[in-house]
Parts: sequence; C-alpha cells; structure tokens
Amino acid sequence: MDSKAYPEYYQQYIERIPEGKDPFELLIFTLKNTIKTLAMVSDEQANKGYSEGKWSIKEVVQHIIDTERIYAYRALSFTRGEKNAIRGYDHNEYAANSSANRRSLKDLLEELKRLRASTIDLFKSFSEEMIRSKGNANDLDMTAEQIMYILIGHEMHHTWVIEQKYL
Repeated sequence: MDSKAYPEYYQQYIERIPEGKDPFELLIFTLKNTIKTLAMVSDEQANKGYSEGKWSIKEVVQHIIDTERIYAYRALSFTRGEKNAIRGYDHNEYAANSSANRRSLKDLLEELKRLRASTIDLFKSFSEEMIRSKGNANDLDMTAEQIMYILIGHEMHHTWVIEQKYL
C-alpha cells in the first residue's frame, strides 16, 4: 500500500492503517475493534451525539455500513470494467434519512458483521488483475484495491472518533 498514491481526501483514513499488514486481516481486526469499543454502550447512550448537531453513535455505525456498501459497489464496478464515472453521495443526507436511532445498536452491529463478511468475500473474489482495476468515483481516480484500504481506514477513523469524543 503506497499511502501517497491515494487521493488527498482519503489521507486521513490511510494514515491510520499500519504498513505491511494483510488487508483481509485488517478488515477482520477493524470490525472486532468496533464491536469491542461499542460492546458496553447502551441504546440510550448510542442515540446521542457528542455535541449539538453531531451524529449519534448509531448514525456513525449506519454511516460505516452505508459507506461500505457504496464503496464495495464502486470496487465491483471498477473490476467489471465500468467506464462511466460513479457519482458521489452526500453522507450527511444519508445519515439524516437513515432512521438509525430507531434501531438497536445490537442490530446495527449484527448488520455490519454480515456486511463485512460479504465485503471480504467480494474482495477475495477479485484476481490480481481485477483488484488493480481503475475507475472514477466522486470525481476521483482510484483502484479497487485502494477502495479496500479506504474502507479499513474509514472504519478506524470513526471508531477512534467514537472512543475520543463519545465514550
């Protein structure tokens, strides 16, 4: 993983990833760390932001889920030869329309576990050639492999924010 090869927007995520680690092990590790971090959080606590206007913990978890689905789709599209640029998405609008706070934190974490298993299966299905497939999403050029590392760093970032500001 060459951290300098990533679009600037993603540097805050990529900088969190330890060099030389297997990405599949990291996908498992980040999930376990997120679950461990949130294991003792009540639904009441998970419904609150750390300050006015900030997402609740449940909305953060839903954001991790939404982002993983969207980025997995982007990686799939790149490996299947999609030539059209894929539009970006407004994560704040997604969070506002997620209804995450009506769900239990346990349900959200269970969904994240199932999604992660599917994400790992998807990335493992890619050949060496496919994982290096390039595409454009949100006006940024990247590869399917870069997307996998972005997902890892993205979850690490949000779990760190939860640890620092919510708990």
